[in-house]
Amino acid sequence: MGLMTRIVTIAAAALGILGTLTPSAFAQSAQQTAPQAQQQTLSPVMKQDIEAGLRYPLPADFMPRAAETLQALQAANIRPPNSTQLSLQQTIGQIAATPGVPAILSAHGFTPESFTMGMTAFGMTLAATNGQALPAGLPAPNAGNVALFHAHPEQVTALMQAMGTPPGQN
Repeated sequence: MGLMTRIVTIAAAALGILGTLTPSAFAQSAQQTAPQAQQQTLSPVMKQDIEAGLRYPLPADFMPRAAETLQALQAANIRPPNSTQLSLQQTIGQIAATPGVPAILSAHGFTPESFTMGMTAFGMTLAATNGQALPAGLPAPNAGNVALFHAHPEQVTALMQAMGTPPGQN
């Protein structure tokens, strides 16, 4: 898988996390996104969304809260529509409009925006900290997020597992 494909796949997975909670769905998302990434460069909106994800600062307790939130969504059998082809703002709107999701997010200290941005930042930081060089013109991931990943690798693993992505499969 090429670099651009991996970046786009991670971004798509991060943006579509509420609609792709199973490993098979994650794999399908990656397969569907990969050919598109090879055929085109990043659109201005996608580039802007990836930049926003790379810059977004994760709160220190983000990963355990996000893992608990994903588990609560799964336990409630809430399956929002797949948002992998949507912009960040469209995804935030879709999450906010999905019955049951805002209440679960709120119970875990999130808004639709903070959860979506956090999951996007998590995905972008994960890609960048796993030895992936970012394409020219994209900023480095938020240094605080990178430090958080290094300080709490077990939380990174737990959130990946809650996402349905086994460690080493990202």
